[in-house]
Amino acid sequence: MPILRTAHLLAVFVVAALVSCRSAETPDLGLYDRAGCDVRVSGPGGPITDPNGPYYHQVAVAHTTDGVTLTAPYQILDHASVPDGAVGPDGLPLIYYVNGADGPVWVARLLDDSANVIGPIALDGVSRPAGVVDPDATRLPDGRIRLVYLSGFGPPTPGAQRAFCVAESLDGVRFAVVARALWVPENFTDPSLAPLPAGSWLMALSMGQQTVLARSSDGYAFAVYDTVNVGGVPEVSTLADGRVRMYVCRNGIESYLSGDRGVTWTREATVVPPGTMGKRILCDPSMVRGASIFVFKTAN
Repeated sequence: MPILRTAHLLAVFVVAALVSCRSAETPDLGLYDRAGCDVRVSGPGGPITDPNGPYYHQVAVAHTTDGVTLTAPYQILDHASVPDGAVGPDGLPLIYYVNGADGPVWVARLLDDSANVIGPIALDGVSRPAGVVDPDATRLPDGRIRLVYLSGFGPPTPGAQRAFCVAESLDGVRFAVVARALWVPENFTDPSLAPLPAGSWLMALSMGQQTVLARSSDGYAFAVYDTVNVGGVPEVSTLADGRVRMYVCRNGIESYLSGDRGVTWTREATVVPPGTMGKRILCDPSMVRGASIFVFKTAN
């Protein structure tokens, strides 16, 4: 089912202005602590051979008008995992994902019924950065893409800490690392950000089958405040009326609503039922704001 293309000439002028002169809202990179977010050069690309890993996953998309009822989901990428999406500078959705055939985080542009692969992202000028997984993308009001991700991913090390890091980009491909959002133990994964009223931010992250919640006043430095037993691998999205919707992986993909900025949650619906598309795994939800597109992971 074709996706309505929303790129307009105005977007071209906006992008040009952003590229030629960084927004006044762009953060000073020296103001934030970036410890734990060091960018490492990756080695040669190759398949991730774990039989339960990204090489055996796919990315699917579906249309939605309300964020709950999906229409005609279909696959757009193979050997791709942990997807997330945001509307890019040209008005078309960008899909971020771990490339199971190559390793690093890649980005693709969503067209009418397919994905046009752009290539790997870059962090601080390093293409295909090592140890970067679980991307979550948010389009900011000035057109920048804010990416939060898990840094330092690799073989388990007892007692080791990892970091969720924040990077930003004007073109959606080349990112500058801005801040460490949160130190996390090794069993924390899959961060997701949502802006709240009055400029604050909510982060949801996965701790196995539970979701951990954190807050921030500026979208860069977060503090954990709660853990909820509703499922894991969350996605948070702000609704037009100020409520927050949270998608989690449980019995397929379910949704929950909060009317008090993430303090309490009420189950809303099953968004992706078990067995959808004949797949064994349905997880890693992402609601692409401004595009009426819902993205998720599947596995046979």
